[in-house]
Amino acid sequence: MPRYILHIIIILFITLPAWAQTPCQTADNLVRQQYAAHTAGQSVDMQKKLLSQALQLCPDHPEAHNNLANLFEEQDAFQQAIRHYRKAIQAKTDFAKAWYGLGEIYHKQGQFALSLEAHLHACKTDKDSRERVEDLIRTKRYAVSENGTIANKAGLLLLFDPQRRGKINQMLAKCGKRASVNPVMTFRNLLFDTGQATLQSGSQAQLNEIAAALSDFAPQRIKINGHTDRRPFKGMTQTESDHANLSLSRERAATVKNALIKSGIPPDRIATDGFGPHKPVEAGDNEAAYSKNRRVEIAVE
Repeated sequence: MPRYILHIIIILFITLPAWAQTPCQTADNLVRQQYAAHTAGQSVDMQKKLLSQALQLCPDHPEAHNNLANLFEEQDAFQQAIRHYRKAIQAKTDFAKAWYGLGEIYHKQGQFALSLEAHLHACKTDKDSRERVEDLIRTKRYAVSENGTIANKAGLLLLFDPQRRGKINQMLAKCGKRASVNPVMTFRNLLFDTGQATLQSGSQAQLNEIAAALSDFAPQRIKINGHTDRRPFKGMTQTESDHANLSLSRERAATVKNALIKSGIPPDRIATDGFGPHKPVEAGDNEAAYSKNRRVEIAVE
């Protein structure tokens, strides 16, 4: 065999792995380059460019989507981060890092039910996700919408929809947690004028999400319970104030019912009640306790 032909064969043999790489193998290299650039503190724009090139070659590359989501999260571009975490999970359903990242974004946004669901997917393999699940279960933040936050439809359905709730409870059991979520949500962001049953305009966004969730799966029975603090009314004794607050809590529950009816929820499915200050969740006669005890609870069957 002529020497020059032998040289060509050797060159082809040596260079074959480089030019014979699949697009996804080339994407692997780009992801490794991005990780090295991130470790070296190089610009985010350059890192995004590497990951974008990787995804052009291999659109379902889970690590590329996950790393791109991390970069967006660092810039507080949460919706873009969520989109890429979701794409990473679609490509690799047991991708614990992506589930953890998704759960942390929902936690930052105050969507604690969605955070619980995401972290449960990584609970068995990721220590940080397991700790987050333990905290959410202990504090029950996933079932409370505080003033200043809005529980969205997707999070509410995790509690209200029996199928979604059943899956959450199954994941809790697989995670080794002796706990279960119930179809009850506490709203401290349904705000009323002081001493009145008139909803403040800022409550409408939360009412819209509640109505959307209840319309999505149409429960047979919806129970709205009103609760007040025990702050005495001016000129009244404590006993007189407790009676007045009992009536007020019932009126506020009825106000929420009427708002949901206007949003299309059938009135014959909604029952209301009020307990005034008689079922506090925090003891004490101070503003901290008052703000915790003023609330509306909605349960479904």
